[in-house]
Amino acid sequence: MKNDMLQYVLKKAAEIILTLLIVTLLSFLLMRLSPIDPATAYVKRNTPIVTEEQIQAARVQMGLDQPLPVQYGKWVKNALHLDFGISLGSGYPVWEEISEALPITLTIVFLAAVIMGLGIIAFGCLNFFLRNHAAGYLLICLYIAGISIPPFYLASLYIDVFALKLDWITVAGNTGFSRYFPPALCLSVLGIALYSQLLSKGMEREMNEDYAFYARCRGLSESRILLRHALPHAIAAVIPSFLQMLGLFMAGAVIVESVFSLPGIGHLIINSVIERDSPMIHAEVLILALSFVIFNVLSDILQRCLQGDKGEQEGGCV
Repeated sequence: MKNDMLQYVLKKAAEIILTLLIVTLLSFLLMRLSPIDPATAYVKRNTPIVTEEQIQAARVQMGLDQPLPVQYGKWVKNALHLDFGISLGSGYPVWEEISEALPITLTIVFLAAVIMGLGIIAFGCLNFFLRNHAAGYLLICLYIAGISIPPFYLASLYIDVFALKLDWITVAGNTGFSRYFPPALCLSVLGIALYSQLLSKGMEREMNEDYAFYARCRGLSESRILLRHALPHAIAAVIPSFLQMLGLFMAGAVIVESVFSLPGIGHLIINSVIERDSPMIHAEVLILALSFVIFNVLSDILQRCLQGDKGEQEGGCV
C-alpha cells in the first residue's frame, strides 16, 4: 500500500514538472508570436528617439537574438535558482518584486478559503434543514446567482454599494488587515454557492447509510448522528473539490485584487502586460501555473487517500 502511494506521488510530481514545462514553453512561444517586439517596446518607453541600432542592442542585451530553445533553456536553468532576470519596467529583479506582491495575493486566498469553508458548512447545513421547505428553493436561487455572477463583478458591485452609495468603507488608503476582507469575500461567494449544495447532498446521503440506521436503533438522536457522524463524512468528501477551488482562487485573486487596488500579483500582471515586460510575464505565468497544479495534485492525492480509507472501512464491515 505504501509503495503504491509512493509511486502515485512520484507520478504526480512528474506531471507537475511536465505541466510547468509545457505552460512556460507556451508562454515563450506566445510572446515571440506577438506582433509587438519586447525590445522595441522597451526602447520606445525609455528613449525619446528610437533607432534600429538601439533596438538591436536591446535585443542582444535581453538575449532575444538567440534561438528560442537556447533562450528557454537558459530561462529554465536560471528559474531553478529563482533568478527570473531583471524587470524591463522597473529595473529591479523580477523575484524581488514578486516576493513583495505574492504575500498579498496569498493572504487574500487564505482568507477567502477560511470564509468559504465556514460559509459552506453554514449554508450546507441550512440547505439540509430547509430541503423540504419553500425557503430551500430560495436558497437554491441564491446559489444559482452566486455561481453565475463572476467575482470581479461582485467586487465592482461591492465598491459601488458600500463605498460610493452607503459610504461605509473607503476605496483607497486602507493599510490594515481589513483591506483583504472585501476581495476575499467576493472570491469566496462562488465556492460557497457551489459546494454548499454538494455538502447538503452529502449529508442527506450519509443520513441514509447503514451506520446511521444502526445509530438510530441504539437510540441516538438525529442531531447527534448528523453532527458527530454524517457532517464529518460529508465534509471529508468535499475537501478534494475545496482544494481545487483554491487553485482557481489564485487566478481569480489576480483580477479581484486589481479592482480593490491592492498591489498583489494582479497588479504586476497588468503592468507587465502593458509594458511588454517579458521576464515578469514568464515568472508570473510560472507562479500561477505552479499554484494551480499543486492544489490540484493535493486534491488528487487526498481523494485517493480517502477512497483507500473508505475501502478499508467497507472491507472491515463485511
